[in-house]
Order: sequence, then C-alpha cells, then structure tokens
Amino acid sequence: MKIDINVDMGESFGRYILGDDEALMPWVSSANIATGFHAGDPLVIDRTIAWAKKYNVAVGAHVGLNDRQGFGRRQFDISPEELRSDILYQLGAIDAFLKVHNMTLQHIKPHGILYRMVGEQEKYIDAFLDTVEAYNKDLYIMLHTGCEALKRAEKRGLKTAPEILIDLGYDTDGNWILERVKKARSPQEVAERALLAVCDQKIDTVDGKIIKVHGNTVCIHGDAPNAVAVAKAVRRILEGAGVQIVALD
Repeated sequence: MKIDINVDMGESFGRYILGDDEALMPWVSSANIATGFHAGDPLVIDRTIAWAKKYNVAVGAHVGLNDRQGFGRRQFDISPEELRSDILYQLGAIDAFLKVHNMTLQHIKPHGILYRMVGEQEKYIDAFLDTVEAYNKDLYIMLHTGCEALKRAEKRGLKTAPEILIDLGYDTDGNWILERVKKARSPQEVAERALLAVCDQKIDTVDGKIIKVHGNTVCIHGDAPNAVAVAKAVRRILEGAGVQIVALD
C-alpha cells in the first residue's frame, strides 16, 4: 500500500513568513507551491523549489485567485476567460523556476475557494480542464475525491489525483469545510484520521459519523500553526502501518 502526502507551502510574502517550509519537506512527498496570486512571491517560489529539490519532493502548482488580502479564500465572480489566463500566468511562472532547477511540474492543485470553484461550479469546470489539457495534459489534477471536475477529467483521459483533506472537517455529504484561518489540530488526531482514510477509506465528519472516502494523496496545510508536528505524526503512523510514502506516479 502506498500514498502521497502533499502539503500547501510557499505562502510567505516578502518579510512576512507563513509556515516552516523547509522543516516540512522531509515528511512529505509532494509540495503544492503558491504561484504568487493568493500568496508567495518570486523569491519564495525559488527558495521553496530549491528545498523541494534538496529533499527529493515533487512540485505542484498551487494556483489561486488574485487575492492576497483574503489569502485566496474569498469567492470572486471572475469570467471563465479570466480563469484561463490567470491559471496560465501562474503555471508559466512556476515552470520558469523549475526549469532553472532542472525539475518538472508534477501536478496542479487549486487553492482555497478556487479549489471549490473549479471542482464543483459548472461555470468553471470545463474552462479549468481545458486550460490544464492545453498547457500540459501530463499534469496530475489534484482535487477533492469524487468532485465533478475529477469525473470529467477521467473521461477526458487526464491524470487525476483524488485528495483527502485529513486536517479539515467534513460534513455528512462528504464536503470539506473551508477555514478562513487554518486552525491547529492535534497531530495525533490528524494522524489517526490519515490512517483510517488510507487503510480503511473512511473519515469522520463534524457530526460524528463515518463516511467513505478514496484518494491517492492526503493533504496537510502548511499554514497550520503546528503543521510540522502534524506532518511528522502522519508520516510516522502511516509508515508504521506499512504504508509507503511516495509522490504521484
């Protein structure tokens, strides 16, 4: 049994530091690096990619809405055409840094509310998939397991990475619950949720139920106050159960 552990990172800006990205690297297999719209800047992108290379971590583009003040978690009524150009702009930016580091882009993962917009909202689903397919059809599309966009991506023959958000709450219908500011969760609690999700394909909900989930990657949010402790606990419990931690393949 194997699983990818992905983490959102590269979300610092200028002198403002968010998350201990280098300390996270040894515990994960894929890094979703912010591409400068919701967070990050050119120096941060470059530095975070260098760390990913040092620790042999695969890199994905963590594309977001152009909303630094709201950290990409506020709904914007953009057009499908704006969505396309904004995503291409961000993909091109991170690919430039990857090129000089002799690395390639593994996946694309939308950030915050954009994750929900392109995963579930009819207005944006096909525009998003069209953009990814036109830019690089070999990119894994990382989105919430079971969402409409992943279903359509699979029908197109695109690569998909269904994701389980182990450090966020779920409702009874299997929808993840957005946190405007990431809360700290018990590392042991998140680790136990990861083990249940990976080995039994189940996760608990905010109303105390257990629902089915399936994915080939689990997410840890790098902006959580105790993200490094969470990542350590998750990796250790999974490896202790015989689960191999590997990037997407």
